[in-house]
Amino acid sequence: MLVAGQILQGRYQLQEQLRCHPVRQTWLACDHLAIPPQKKWVIVKLLAFGRGMQWDELKLFERESQVLKHLDHPQIPKYLHSFHIKEPEPWVGLIEEYIPGTSLQTLIQQGHRFSEQDIYELATQILGILIYLHEHTPPILHRDIKPSNLVLTPDHTVFLVDFGAVRNQPTNPGESFTVVGTYGYTPMEQFGGQAVPASDLYSLGASILHLLTGHAPAELIQPDLRFQVRDGLRLADGLRTASNGHYISLSPALETWLERITAPTLANRFKSARAALNALQPPRSLETPFDTSNHQSLRLQFDPHPERLRVHINRVWSNPLTRIQDLVGMTVLTILGPFLIGGLALFPFGMIFTHQALSTGDMGGISIGLLLLCFGAIPWFTGLNWLKQALTTTLIESTDYRLVIKYQLWGWTYWQQVKTTTDIASIYPLPIHTEENIVMISFEHDPPLQLADKLNTQDSQALIQTLQQWLDHDG
Repeated sequence: MLVAGQILQGRYQLQEQLRCHPVRQTWLACDHLAIPPQKKWVIVKLLAFGRGMQWDELKLFERESQVLKHLDHPQIPKYLHSFHIKEPEPWVGLIEEYIPGTSLQTLIQQGHRFSEQDIYELATQILGILIYLHEHTPPILHRDIKPSNLVLTPDHTVFLVDFGAVRNQPTNPGESFTVVGTYGYTPMEQFGGQAVPASDLYSLGASILHLLTGHAPAELIQPDLRFQVRDGLRLADGLRTASNGHYISLSPALETWLERITAPTLANRFKSARAALNALQPPRSLETPFDTSNHQSLRLQFDPHPERLRVHINRVWSNPLTRIQDLVGMTVLTILGPFLIGGLALFPFGMIFTHQALSTGDMGGISIGLLLLCFGAIPWFTGLNWLKQALTTTLIESTDYRLVIKYQLWGWTYWQQVKTTTDIASIYPLPIHTEENIVMISFEHDPPLQLADKLNTQDSQALIQTLQQWLDHDG
């Protein structure tokens, strides 16, 4: 029986038991002979002979030791030593480098939320490790990638740990094999003894879904063995809301990447970690997070506050008419001005004509008057609507998972919409000119709304990124 404080091999003092199994144990230990002393903390993995141990377990334990001995990667724990204990009980031991950090599984259990930017950074690092392993000859397969085997250090470096299921030789047809892996993270071909590099990629994709949703992959898998990343053009229900109730928003590029890396059929999956890494291209909005404090705009005003979002979108006429198309537009208005004035005059003239015809009972005059009213109403309706769009300011406020959109004229709110952030499907631009966009917001159960009209490209990007970052991180 191993206990805390016990010293093995005259140097490794057991401190804390990390994993306990009738046959296998993992301990955090102190190496009193470590050089340099800063490296005194180590991981001791032990396998007990007897106690119902299966020979496959010994084979895997010895394979882990042999593989680690020949690996040299900055994000894989280093092999340090192996030994045998004969008394009082027979054990075989493996000493590995201790990685100070927190497993991603622990972070999930603590309620940590992983943003899309986090996912790109983590996946890039893990794929780099897999490229190193898979490009050995023959490929080295981890076969048990999951959040509990991924350790994040304080400097945000990811380590791949626990090579207890590692395989460095292909399985020959008819050869017996040991089934390893964790349900939900392990693809079907691995359960059939045919693990390949793409099997590790599947496990990575399933782990990423766990990080995003807070749900274990076994809870997300569909009857056809797929993870339903999206439903049509919308996020699937499993991904729309994480276990802690926060809204999840993924870019189409990441959705497509996740669908491919977790494809149940090998032919539809990435063939290599390098191919998966090449396909993992973060959107430009994630590469350069937008800083509202440095954005100068006549149309947009941001109120930076950690507890709420407030964006003021000024009216279209806030911008000076300096561009050629504006000058051309004003010239056209000047030329057509008399015709427009005549069209606007039809409505009041029609009212007067109709009133006089009604007082005299002239049916022909009444018909002419009503016709004038109809034709006169068109330019009035069009003009007033155009003025409303040009003079409307939009105020966007969000707090406590509520989004309030107010449309105002000179500070008076003439229309207001209140939505929950969980109902938001997407925020996107609609180009109207080469350098101008309408910014729209769509919802799962309601028609889309226009947030801003005639925003230049920079302002459109600033508004969309600000709103998207708030949805990703509020709370």
